[in-house]
Amino acid sequence: MKQITIVGITMFLVGCAGQRLPEGGPVDSAPPQIISVFPEPNSTKYTGKSIILEFNEYVDRRSAEKAVFISPSIENAEYDWSGTELTILFNQELRKNTTYVVSVGTDVIDVRAGNRMAKAFSISFSTGEKIDNGAIIGKVFDERPDGILIFSYRLNDINADTLNPAISKPDYLTQSGATGDFELTNLAVGKYRLFAIRDEYRNLLYDPETDAAGTTDDVLITSMDTLKSGIKFIISKEDTTPPRIASVQSFDNHHISVLFSEPLDSATVSTKSFQIFDTTGQKSLAVINYFPQGDQFNSFAVITDKQTVDSLYLLKVNGVKDRSGFVINPIAQVKQFTGSRINDTIPPSIVFSTVKDSTSTIFPADELIFEFSDMIQQRVKDSTVSLFRKKDSSQIPLHINILNPAAFSVRPNSKLLVNERYLLKIHWNDLKDPFFNFRKDSVTNITFMVNDPENYGSIEGSFAGFSSESSVIEAQNISDKKQAALKTKASESGKFSFTQLPEGRYTLKAFNDLNKNQINDAGRVFPFVRAEQFSHYQDTIRVRARWPVDGVLFKAK
Repeated sequence: MKQITIVGITMFLVGCAGQRLPEGGPVDSAPPQIISVFPEPNSTKYTGKSIILEFNEYVDRRSAEKAVFISPSIENAEYDWSGTELTILFNQELRKNTTYVVSVGTDVIDVRAGNRMAKAFSISFSTGEKIDNGAIIGKVFDERPDGILIFSYRLNDINADTLNPAISKPDYLTQSGATGDFELTNLAVGKYRLFAIRDEYRNLLYDPETDAAGTTDDVLITSMDTLKSGIKFIISKEDTTPPRIASVQSFDNHHISVLFSEPLDSATVSTKSFQIFDTTGQKSLAVINYFPQGDQFNSFAVITDKQTVDSLYLLKVNGVKDRSGFVINPIAQVKQFTGSRINDTIPPSIVFSTVKDSTSTIFPADELIFEFSDMIQQRVKDSTVSLFRKKDSSQIPLHINILNPAAFSVRPNSKLLVNERYLLKIHWNDLKDPFFNFRKDSVTNITFMVNDPENYGSIEGSFAGFSSESSVIEAQNISDKKQAALKTKASESGKFSFTQLPEGRYTLKAFNDLNKNQINDAGRVFPFVRAEQFSHYQDTIRVRARWPVDGVLFKAK
């Protein structure tokens, strides 16, 4: 007769194979639980051939079997069900003098309502005379933290530089719960390398560009220091492939649109990046200029000399890199397109601006940005844009700054007055494209009001813990998740500030931006690169209008 050890809270169980759950009643929102196990937790000298887990309710068998992990791994285990009881049968001899950990992840769902287990469950037993008692406790910070696997590899007997989770399954394994918390228990003394991986295929291997993953520092468990806590992860999908040209299309006889497979590093793109030849390679088509289409830097408009109607051309893109530093794939840097028969007769128009008629949020010191559908003349006249105070029609002096061939910004020479209405005029006669198309005798009028910064809130404080040269502070309004996170760099003394904040509750995060890309990088799985360090401020901060929050002391943990 099998001995079943009851763990947790004693429950009254009544049932039989044919019993049906009562219909109606309150909605079932309770997660399934494991209420008994065999062998007894922390058993030693175990020589059995199976493990038994009993749930407090009927669970989906497929989800349960996929959620069971055994460390060290036992290949080809079989599963046998009897009601709410799962028996795991071993088809191989267990290792001698080894502590085994059986983990059940949070992917288990109940049959009645589809509730998931609230947190991972684990038991341990040993084939030797003692149970290893090392433990690593931590958290995965992610919008969907539940179900992320924590791969752990013992480095003592391997070369850490050759460890590749894409081909080597983990020695120990657990899964994060609904809050992102995880716990690896019963670890042997040694040095461990950990990875947080959203294992999409559930194959216990890392699949680049499919699985989001994150890294952290190696962890050392000793006989005198058996518990390591505070381990933190963020995860992201790693870019392991170079960019390629996805498509090229001519939309008139002087313009082509070039779409890439991913965003490019804009610093690596120039007019010289684009070369165009006819298909014989004998004659080139001159490239006049280029500009980005949108703010993702994966699409560019290229301005050419006049294309020959229906001629076949080859576009070659040289030397551009993606944001991970990969140079464009040599076998995907050439694309064919057909010369357009459509004449370029359309004048430039505004495709984006930070100020719109009667609807914009403009502050006194704001720069006004305008992006156009085509390249505009590079020496924009002072008279191209004019700004007037509506109250008395007085004109405000402006400074115009060219951002790229199809965009410029406008900045008033002095701060605008709050709660005042202004009229901005764009004179299209002065905005010609390279082929002298322009909107004749046309003026666009934009009326806007300047907001009072006092109607908004602010956060000021100081940060310590990372190098002041690389510390970035991020503020996120959790009351309005549509609002993008705001970022600022800490000063040399660690000071930081956020101004003109809408009301709401904000969280603060700091990260050590070593590569200065303004992104908290999650690291690289192979070759191994540790994630950039990060820390969260312990409390949320309430921001209210006309109520500055200052003196925030933020120390990395």
